Amino acid sequence: MTQTRNQTRIFLLSGILFTALAGSALHFLFDWSGRFLPVALISPVNESVWEHLKLLFFPFLLFSALEALIRHPAPAFYTARTCGLLAGLAAIPALFYTWTGITGNHALWIDILIFLFSVVLAFSLSHFLEKRIHPGRGAFFLSLLPLALFILLFFLLTFFPPALPLFQDPLTGGYGIMAVRTGTEAVHTSYFFCFPVIS
Repeated sequence: MTQTRNQTRIFLLSGILFTALAGSALHFLFDWSGRFLPVALISPVNESVWEHLKLLFFPFLLFSALEALIRHPAPAFYTARTCGLLAGLAAIPALFYTWTGITGNHALWIDILIFLFSVVLAFSLSHFLEKRIHPGRGAFFLSLLPLALFILLFFLLTFFPPALPLFQDPLTGGYGIMAVRTGTEAVHTSYFFCFPVIS
């Protein structure tokens, strides 16, 4: 039992560290790839709040999948991880808009703290729930539904975002991948297969 507890704690800390580092790197991946279109599906394409949810979602999902392959956990693991991830995703816009609404200011260090807090929240809550919930049959498949929905939304809204503040790049005023930055200028792009054509 002690060995199992130690193992889960190691995975908890490793998951937090991995997601924090991978999420930070993911922030720049789209530019590092030369704005390669498939990379836009998992990496932020602008500075909107919505796009920054990818920084938590995909590294968290990857680490959880790897952990599941190694640990072969009980069904509660999957439900707990989904709940933890949803809480972390909700925390990012909630804290961002609370801070900017109260102070009227936007600060990079606050963004970093919000991201790190959301990572810790997601893993800590899932760790807490895994030991205390006992999901019934079908819980595994039900826990996959929100994940599949978010993946679909990330893929779809990268290219077809609504004109709402959550999806607006504060630097360019654009939405989604159709307004990207080159230096300090906003350029509008159209796509022919996987290659951007700047107009």
